[in-house]
Amino acid sequence: MFRLAVGRLRRRVPTLVASLLAVSLTVGAPVASATPSPGTGGSSDQQRRVNEIIEELDRIGEQIDALGETYALAVNDMEDLDIEIKATEARIAQKEKELAAMQAELQQVALRSLIRGGISNSLSSILSSTSSLTDSVRKKYLTSSALNTGAGNTDALQGLIDDLLKERATLEKQRKKAQDLAKYAAGRLSAAEALAADYEFRQAAAERELGSLLRSERQRREQAALELAQREAEAFKSKKYTNIVAPSSQAGAAIKAALSQLGVRYRFGAKSPGSAFDCSGLTSWAWGVAGVGIPRTSRTQYAGLTRIPTAAIQPGDLIFSGYPIHHVGMYIGGGQMVHAPRTGDVVKISAVSWSRVVGVARPR
Repeated sequence: MFRLAVGRLRRRVPTLVASLLAVSLTVGAPVASATPSPGTGGSSDQQRRVNEIIEELDRIGEQIDALGETYALAVNDMEDLDIEIKATEARIAQKEKELAAMQAELQQVALRSLIRGGISNSLSSILSSTSSLTDSVRKKYLTSSALNTGAGNTDALQGLIDDLLKERATLEKQRKKAQDLAKYAAGRLSAAEALAADYEFRQAAAERELGSLLRSERQRREQAALELAQREAEAFKSKKYTNIVAPSSQAGAAIKAALSQLGVRYRFGAKSPGSAFDCSGLTSWAWGVAGVGIPRTSRTQYAGLTRIPTAAIQPGDLIFSGYPIHHVGMYIGGGQMVHAPRTGDVVKISAVSWSRVVGVARPR
């Protein structure tokens, strides 16, 4: 039931709500104003506007990443809770089976006692439903003298009934928690998708007005970022560390798996090879393919894996960013990582922005 709920949440395309769009700077501000009028400074004004657009989109992107992370956490909690609910349901079914067997045994005892004339009236309340068994068991007609079975059987029946009632109460709480989680996840997904739609609208408008300049500036920044990342990565090689856990022998397999998904689209909460990934879905899947299980979301990966100094980074290590953490990528060497950036994008290789790295963790 809850897996279906997760699927519905992932497939829904919410209506844009104005209150959700009003989360960043100058929401809805027309990009057309970027076109310079004669005598206003020409290319310098355009370049300034291009810089403003890129920085604004980056800020909105950070907000999308944060919302996507909270959604992924909620979905992960729902999946874990679904497993717990199924386990509770299985325990209840087993206890009900045991109780039915014990009732059948009592029925046989009652029949033998009736034939001997030693049974009092009405055992029906303990031989049918379990709803009033706790009270019934406490009554004198279920004593050892009434049933001739000894106190042990009576105690066992009472203990089984108590356990069954506790399990049913646990199941009720779990189902209520699952409903609350589904509602919360739906809210996070709606907010993330609304903001992502705003991001895509702004980017499309910017492309229409300043397409060539915008693309040139992005390419320039990407090249500069790669050169800087490579220089810093090269500088790391001169630093020596001791007492650091060695890289996993499966790192190469994890990298190969992640690279096999290049071009696969990003989708909130996704972990579907060949179809869609979010950032932590990619890293957890790739390391799983390599035979190493790691937590599902970026925050739980950062919290649950062995952390190492950034300068000690090796291919296969995971790179985390955001406050609180909401993005993760897999280092492939040379100052680059493979990652699933955000909605509207695809799994790709990017330069590592070392100044934004919150920490590095090493799966084992």
